[in-house]
Formats: sequence, structure tokens, C-alpha cells
Amino acid sequence: MKGPGLVWTAPAAARDVGADYATADLARMTIDGTTWEAIWTSLSRLVGDAYAEACPEAEIVRFDHGAATYLFDLAGRTQAERTVLVVSRPERPSMPRETAYQAGYPIPELVGGRPVDRGHYLAHSGGGLFGPNMFVQDRALNRGWSRQGRLYRALETRAVTTPGAILFVRPHYVDDSDVPAVLDLGVIDDGGAEVYRFRNRYDIPVDEDELAVALNGANTTQIGSFGEETAAAYLVRACGATIVDLGDAGTPRDGQAHRIDLVAVLDDAPIAFEVKTRFVGRSAGKRTRLGNLARPRMQRPATLSGHKQGSQGHVAAHLAQITDVDDNNAGIEVRVLLVDLLLMEIQQFGFTDSGNRLTPLEGPADCTDAARTALARIGEHRGQP
Repeated sequence: MKGPGLVWTAPAAARDVGADYATADLARMTIDGTTWEAIWTSLSRLVGDAYAEACPEAEIVRFDHGAATYLFDLAGRTQAERTVLVVSRPERPSMPRETAYQAGYPIPELVGGRPVDRGHYLAHSGGGLFGPNMFVQDRALNRGWSRQGRLYRALETRAVTTPGAILFVRPHYVDDSDVPAVLDLGVIDDGGAEVYRFRNRYDIPVDEDELAVALNGANTTQIGSFGEETAAAYLVRACGATIVDLGDAGTPRDGQAHRIDLVAVLDDAPIAFEVKTRFVGRSAGKRTRLGNLARPRMQRPATLSGHKQGSQGHVAAHLAQITDVDDNNAGIEVRVLLVDLLLMEIQQFGFTDSGNRLTPLEGPADCTDAARTALARIGEHRGQP
């Protein structure tokens, strides 16, 4: 049985970031066995030297600010003033959040077509202040909305809640702006050191798989849309289906109840498909003992007379939004397409007219090519997943 597909479950770990931290010897660092000054000296030397080599005109200074110590570039002839390294010992904040200052920190509305936030290298809950501690951060990463964002928030929480832990952040820049392209976030505690690299900008080329980048940075709504597009591409490529209607796919609902996810003609018969997508959560990447994807749960919406999702009543009501039907036109076959974007597999399920007792109609099939087609279509339609 094959393992997870091409999409990794987490951002690159320190050991996979190359030799970036080899000289810092992070593997041997713990808060019990290494002093603060030794950790600072090791990290600041490594990061400062690398930054000075890339920006020889930089004027790098060290200073303390709240619960963190910074390396900061006062700006050369071209690059903006920007933070080079943050090393902190998180502690409970000693003062309320300065909301007025934060609200006044200038940020663009979008970077690379994606919403951004006023991010903090060290969270306020860990004693982080403002000024050099603030930067333009991808919203899904900052708020834990994406797969990368969940791990980012988990590392922050670990550092803030572990007594004596050290958190460090190293922003990487690819131009003269102060908006990091990627962020290295590391935690050092009595269990050792752990560092991950997170993508913060999506408007620059990187030497990574484009599909993996898009999925790891997508929020829940975008993942759902991606699953619907993948299901449609799979039906066309693998089953020779004709797509009659593709429902939400991430488009605004304008207050309307959502339509059937997919309606397709397969073997000269119309079939309605509900698409369920997994990429995060406990069920993602898992199979049953028989090798099937775990059966998805069907929802009972509050609208449409309370019909269970996938039931004949539910489907007939939704079909009325795309074609002329009457109460007797509730005999269309309904199936569920489960798309697991972690395994890169798709599986069809059938169920009773009441929407119960899902049964696999076939084994899981690879959907990598369909996912790549979906990514291209989404890029054409909306510019991002």
C-alpha cells in the first residue's frame, strides 16, 4: 500500500533546509544544556554573516525590545529597514496590546493576490511588542487557516506555554522590501531544537512543487474549491464524463444555499456528485483496513426542508436551481466523491435514497494529474486556489 502522495504534511524541517543551520549545531541545543548567550551568539553569527554577504551595504545593529533581542538592518542604499533575526524568551505581556499603533502600521491590501495581516515575529501573548517586531504576514499563515498556518501557530503556542523555551524567527528576503519571502520559525526547549520553514509570499518563484505550495498555503474554503475542481477533472480524464454543472467551487453564494457540487453525464446517465475534500484534520491521509478512504459524513442542512445532504429530496431541491424539475424528478443517481489531497487519491461512494449507508463503488484511485489540472484551471479563473 502506497504512502502519502507528493504533498508533504508539513513545511520543510530544519534538517531539510540544507546546511543553513549546520554551523549553529541546533541539534545539540536545549534550554537545560545551553545558555541563552550561547544560543544567541550561535544564531546571530550564522544569520548575520549570511545576511551581510547577501546585502554588503547593510548596517546591522543589535538591541533588546520587550522579551526579544533583534538583529536589525538600518538600511543600505537600496533595501528597506528590516528585521534580520529575532531571538526571544517568551513571557506574559506586561502591558495591554497597543491597538492604535498596530492599526496604524501600514500594509498593502494584498501581496501576490493573497490577503495579508499585521504580523508579529513574537506574538503579543509571548511579550512581543511593535516596531521591529511587526511585519507583513500572509493571512492564512498568521491565523492558522492553512496547513502551514496550523503548524506555525502550534510552534508559537509551544514556545509561549513552555517555561524557559526560546523562540527564534529568521525572515528571508528576496528583494529590497521589508516583506519576507519565507520565515524560519524555531523553538528550543528541554526536548531540543525544532525549526521549520514557512512560505510568506506567493508572488515569487521558488524551487518547490507548485501544487504542494498551493495546497499547503490554502485555507479551508480554498481547499474545498480545489477538491471540487479536482473531482471534475478526474471524472473527465478517467471516466470520460461530461460536466453539466460545477457548483460553488469557491465562488460567492450571495446568500443562496449552495448547489450540488457536481452534476455530470456518465455512461449516458446524469449523476449528481457531492464532493468531500480532505487535506487537514484527523481523517486526512488515512485508509481503512480494507484500503478504502474513511467514509465521509453527510450534513443535514437547516434549509431545504431539512433533507439530509445527498438524499433525493436534497438533490431535487438543488437541481431546481440549475434545470427545470418537478417533484417527480428525484430519481437521479447520487454519489459522493471523496478527494484526499494528502494521499492524492479519490474514491466514489454510493448510498441510499435517504442519504445513508455509504458504500464504496470502487477502490481509491490516484488523482495527482487531476489535481494539477485543477490548479491550472483555478489559476486561469481566479489567479489562486
